[in-house]
Amino acid sequence: MDVNFPDFIYAMLQKLSMHNFQAYLVGGCVRDVVLGMKPHDYDITTNAKPQEIIEIFGSENCSAYGRAFGTVGVYYHNGFAEITTYRTETDYTDYRHPNQVYFANDILEDLARRDFTCNAMAWNPETGLLDVYHGKQDLENHVLRCVGVPSARFREDALRILRGMRFSAKLNLKPEILTHSAMLAGAFRLKYISAERIFSELCNMLMGDNITEILLTYPEILAVWIPEIYPCIAFSQHSKHHDFTVWEHIARAVGNAPKNLTVRMTMLFHDIAKPVCYQVDSKGGHFKTHALKSSVMANDILLRLKSDNYFRKQVCRLIALHRDIPDTMPQVRKLIGNIGYEEFALFLQILESDRISKLNHAPESNRKIKKLSELAEICKNQNLCCCIKDLEINGNDLLKLGFYGKQIKLILNLALEAVISEKCVNTKQELLSFVKNLHI
Repeated sequence: MDVNFPDFIYAMLQKLSMHNFQAYLVGGCVRDVVLGMKPHDYDITTNAKPQEIIEIFGSENCSAYGRAFGTVGVYYHNGFAEITTYRTETDYTDYRHPNQVYFANDILEDLARRDFTCNAMAWNPETGLLDVYHGKQDLENHVLRCVGVPSARFREDALRILRGMRFSAKLNLKPEILTHSAMLAGAFRLKYISAERIFSELCNMLMGDNITEILLTYPEILAVWIPEIYPCIAFSQHSKHHDFTVWEHIARAVGNAPKNLTVRMTMLFHDIAKPVCYQVDSKGGHFKTHALKSSVMANDILLRLKSDNYFRKQVCRLIALHRDIPDTMPQVRKLIGNIGYEEFALFLQILESDRISKLNHAPESNRKIKKLSELAEICKNQNLCCCIKDLEINGNDLLKLGFYGKQIKLILNLALEAVISEKCVNTKQELLSFVKNLHI
């Protein structure tokens, strides 16, 4: 296996070896190198105990935040790695954390406790790749396989189920049949996992190239924490514009979206309320107000998952907007004024992701989105006034005219409306004249 690890990693391995300890790179960094990817972080496993690791590298270079589990964070030669003592684990009564951790003397014992074969490979310069569970072969065959008995691995740590979905989505690995079955059978234990960990795995999963297939294969797993998914799974959209169920459309919309977490999370929830909004009238079936309702439901879901407030509010705002496409310059200017150009760019991506996930790629929507984009470009190039701060008058100008308090905000909003509707030109003279003629 061709390897090209940073110099500080070789230095760490060598230093442990010089003190007569075994040391291997292990886990994700080895997996990434096998896949030809650059690792984001590095984990070393060794038969040195935590205190011995600290003595070798010096306490001033060590952060023993995970010492209870045998992990020491080490800064060495301008680099950082987590160094963990070989260990075995028992009794996962909370389906997440082991009740007892035992230090082991054998790398094979340590590898036996790991989740998937692709993460149970180890490497050092002397022995090369240690791959007793054939993880390299599974990677080459695009297979996700548990180490040992799948049901036992997921019973120990239920979060491994979502990790498996993440690896499938990002690394294009298909769970083999026993792993697949155990993921489905053990999904109910995810309810015992913290919301923060669920949300973190969901966010990472959504960024995968293979996310559409994962969403279509495992909706029931996500529904443990997001039960709003259940009604969407087999719900026909009863529409000439859709040839997919609500969930199939959602899954494709997520996969068709650019790799921006805000956009992909928006697509995951943009139609979540369709089943509860479905109504039939003389014109047939429709989903009136589903965008607003989806926004409300998404807000509840993201609160449940402990999302940060800024992200939650932005996603919900974009969901609420996605149903109606502005088609006049005043409408476009108002929207840009409300959300800004940066978020407007995300809005365009959301509309396009939604469009290309429909029957025949919705040619009428395509025309509307192109027009919207063109109007926004004109607005930006001509630096048109879109919000109060773009006005050529401000609160100080109104104070000089004798206005005060809430009057100022009201008048500035009226002035902005006049400029956007082209009833008034955005110059100081014209705006002051407009204001003087208001009867407030």
